[in-house]
Amino acid sequence: MGIPPCSSTKLIKALKKVGLNINISAGDGSHTKIIDRKTGHSTTVPKSKSLSFVRNEIVKWAVKLGYSEKVIKKNL
Repeated sequence: MGIPPCSSTKLIKALKKVGLNINISAGDGSHTKIIDRKTGHSTTVPKSKSLSFVRNEIVKWAVKLGYSEKVIKKNL
């Protein structure tokens, strides 16, 4: 599993398209909070281009919650 190289902004937009809530004000400016509407579970996305392994882990988190990796990748 892995996502193609992308910016955090693109990943956040892709996660929003699959149905996750985005809360920009909950982060500290360098992070954005992503919340699953069904379970209330959340994670944060750093706004750094150098953390591709973190973005892969965030996609794995979304897949564990029942979201499609294929659809997330398609929206990137």
